[in-house]
Amino acid sequence: MFHELFPASSFTFYNLFVTSLLFISVAAAVRRFSRRSNRPPPPGPPGEFILGNARQIPEKFGWLYYQELAKSYGDVVHITALGQPIVALNSPQAISDVMGKKGSLVSGRPLLTFLGDLVGWYDSVIFGGPSRSWQAQRKLLHHFLGAPSMPMYHSIVEEEARAYCSRVIPTNEGFMDEFIVSMAKLILRIAYGINPKGLDDPLITMAHEVAENFEYSLEPGRFLVDTLPFLRHLPSWLPGAGFLTLGMKWRKQFYAAMNAPFEQVQADMASGKEQLSFTARCLEDRPPGVDEEYIKLAAGSLYVAASRTTMATIGTFFLAMIMHPDVQQKAQAEIDREIGQDRLPALSDRPNLLYIESLFKEVLRWHPVAPLALPHRTTEEIHYRDWTIPKNSIVYGNVWTLSHDPSVYPNPEKFDPDRYTRDPDVKDPREYVFGFGRRTCPGQAFAEATAWTIMVTLLATNHLKRALDKDGKEIAVSEDYTHAIVHNPHPFPYRFEARSAHLMSLLETSVHKPT
Repeated sequence: MFHELFPASSFTFYNLFVTSLLFISVAAAVRRFSRRSNRPPPPGPPGEFILGNARQIPEKFGWLYYQELAKSYGDVVHITALGQPIVALNSPQAISDVMGKKGSLVSGRPLLTFLGDLVGWYDSVIFGGPSRSWQAQRKLLHHFLGAPSMPMYHSIVEEEARAYCSRVIPTNEGFMDEFIVSMAKLILRIAYGINPKGLDDPLITMAHEVAENFEYSLEPGRFLVDTLPFLRHLPSWLPGAGFLTLGMKWRKQFYAAMNAPFEQVQADMASGKEQLSFTARCLEDRPPGVDEEYIKLAAGSLYVAASRTTMATIGTFFLAMIMHPDVQQKAQAEIDREIGQDRLPALSDRPNLLYIESLFKEVLRWHPVAPLALPHRTTEEIHYRDWTIPKNSIVYGNVWTLSHDPSVYPNPEKFDPDRYTRDPDVKDPREYVFGFGRRTCPGQAFAEATAWTIMVTLLATNHLKRALDKDGKEIAVSEDYTHAIVHNPHPFPYRFEARSAHLMSLLETSVHKPT
């Protein structure tokens, strides 16, 4: 973990690492023992001295690990890793009780020094802890971009979703790469009213770089300073302290990506040229006590919050349609029956496309985009049932366990949209896949509208099929997914087959052509 930051040849720094790690782990254990409540922590597997359960936690697919532990220890499981308490909640009841009813005590984020302090993400609504700024940003997003406000943005979402489809269909490859830049364009329009001239616009490039930096920094063990926070006080010129220089570089990129489009909106408003956007609406109707900085941070967080997760949803949709052509045919039949083939589906059609809605729910459930969601952190000690969850525990709500509970979703490994029509009371996965408690995604309505429009546009105009090899035989695909926080399918071959020239013509003529 630390070899990239402290070279093995640097004996001094190696000893610093080992000694400091030992000291911190022992100190944490002593501190916990001295403050121990009369109630024990939740049950969990025994750990090793100092290391705790660190060597038991798998590098991949942690949600499956916690799901297995729940079978032996119950729906609330406690482990430690190098002195860090970790609690996994594996049932709707436990998640509701802890993250819902006790949400004010478990709405923090893990303390990641590099990403939060050095780069600046502690200021954001995504990774910031409970504060006036964080609360204000969430309220702004709920009020100006929540479900009641989304219809005013529908035409923009439809325009950019169709533009994405028109670009990705002819290529038969790279739908994920194309989506990343297309999403940046859409979010620039929604967040700032800025319509980039092309996908190589500097604002798109900045947003993409910041998102990549964020995702890279979240990988466990990436930066030693997250384990040993005091290292942030080292001089940046010391060997092995390159993370400080990198942090300063990424911090400049982070704030540049926040400032540049925000300042453009301000300039456009001053000259009377502003377009409909989240930022302009916030500035025009700013609630009392809300600083401009809060608006800037809320708008700037949208790309990171929505791009990777929505892309994962689209990836799962592609895979499901290729693997289940019968589902695709039923969805297309509903579109033809309810809308016909003389226009493209629109978001206003969504209430009438009931099977498409079931398909959309099943995409979210089958492979949820964040199987463990983003982790929470307890800001105070929590008493729950007969246990104590220590302060500063990392708390996971295991989305995967909820979405693959056979008592709720029979045969949960099967992709089956009909489960929602057979039983109208079956749990809607949207109740949990967008997060929990006070950290539920405030951009849910926007993410849903974007993913739904892309799905229904592709279904209306094309058949999604397996790619062909050189002999004309179909290439098999499988459920092969990444193990990162965002659960993406690995790249797989596919091809489009137009349903008709007329439908493709409708798509092309609907696409907005920037002047």
